[in-house]
Amino acid sequence: MGDIKNETAKRRAFLRQTVKTAALAGACAASSNVAFASALTAPIHGPDRRLRLVNAHTWEKLDLVYWSQGFYVKENLREISHLMRDHRANESIEIDTRLIDNLHSLYKLLDTNERIHVLSGYRTKATNAKLRKRSNGVAKYSLHMEGRAVDLSVPGRHAKDIREAALSLKAGGVGYYASSGFVHIDTGNIRSWNGS
Repeated sequence: MGDIKNETAKRRAFLRQTVKTAALAGACAASSNVAFASALTAPIHGPDRRLRLVNAHTWEKLDLVYWSQGFYVKENLREISHLMRDHRANESIEIDTRLIDNLHSLYKLLDTNERIHVLSGYRTKATNAKLRKRSNGVAKYSLHMEGRAVDLSVPGRHAKDIREAALSLKAGGVGYYASSGFVHIDTGNIRSWNGS
């Protein structure tokens, strides 16, 4: 009789422990599912990325958010690519998003409300070849032809200051053209040079 009571007590203790364990596991699973669901629906933190640009040849202007809540705004990227087109040939390609992000970072460092003046963005091979004939400062295999480079100036900011800000990004090539008053940035290897 004592053995039966002991066995019953053991079974009840085992069942109580099993129920507690199951309840705890269920609570953890529910908590985990809630956390997982929250991670899927929670907004991605970080401010929007905005650019203010003007094409120095066509005077087309943009003031737009191109990245929001963790995603590029494709339509606005197309507008940026169009503004940065080869105005001589009226052709465009998709501008490298790393270059666009570098422009945004540079703009923030310069702490200005002025638009970035795009002097040269994308160039067709034909345009690049023509410019090479006029200036020895144009590379034969320029990253402009890949949508990975831009020549720019910013009103109220000296080219030397733009150059220093661009160098601090450590995000690609930086060319300084003091006499012409502009800076080249690209998404190639980290390097710098002085042009004429």
